[in-house]
Amino acid sequence: MFDFLLYCLCNPQAELAEIGQEIIDFRHKFMMHQKKNIMEIKLAHLSAEEAWNLIFKNHYMYHNKLKHFNQYTYNFLIPDDEQMRKMSEQQNLTPEQVKYYHDIFVNEIYNIADLKTQDENIQKAIPHFQKAIEKHIEPLLHAWNAKLPDTLTILCTYGDGAGYYNEGGDGFISLRLTKYKGNDYGIYLYLVHEFVHILIEQQIIKKYNVPQDLKERIVDIICLELFKKTVQEPFINLFVDKYITPEAIKTDLPGAVQKMMADYILLQQKLNSAVRK
Repeated sequence: MFDFLLYCLCNPQAELAEIGQEIIDFRHKFMMHQKKNIMEIKLAHLSAEEAWNLIFKNHYMYHNKLKHFNQYTYNFLIPDDEQMRKMSEQQNLTPEQVKYYHDIFVNEIYNIADLKTQDENIQKAIPHFQKAIEKHIEPLLHAWNAKLPDTLTILCTYGDGAGYYNEGGDGFISLRLTKYKGNDYGIYLYLVHEFVHILIEQQIIKKYNVPQDLKERIVDIICLELFKKTVQEPFINLFVDKYITPEAIKTDLPGAVQKMMADYILLQQKLNSAVRK
């Protein structure tokens, strides 16, 4: 079991390879007018093991990558449970502790009904999400060197907020909605934000090795430009703003990010040199 958890930690997409729980296919499909592509949107409720794997992965990611950003709160990543909060306070978990918290979650906390509480709001949000893609994103795919995933699966799990994954030609958005207090419009904002991440992740963010805070600022600027709204208080990093302009978003986003990162690396080198002196 815990060899498998370690595998999932090293291979974050592994837990998504085989989704064994009930899948609701909304059959919301739409035709891309230029390339005639069809993207299928599905909703899945994670099983107990899958939900745990995601919580465990987020625990590692939070303590090793996200903690020093003030925008992230661990409480958003876990169920509303005292034992899970105790786990959140410990950066390095022993195998015995992992088993302890795993067993508590799987045997005492997990209830698939918890993951279905926002299904109605998700169904209301999806048509608006599709229209946003058709109106605002489809015309920009060429400027982003992007294409739609073959399938987009919305994964319901514990917490509050959202995340994203890419696997092959498919995209995954994890909606953490068991603590969510909003409506379908808030879910719509989660979907468009994470979908922009999915579209630019491989050919822009990873290609140019964009750090976390700059990546989030890029997506915030795009969402503000296209939808006039962000899903949260936007990351403030004015260094990004002079590169990710409305013109860059509409004509050559990869080129703008490439230029931004070249200048960013030079700036970091200068700062490091100044510190050494």
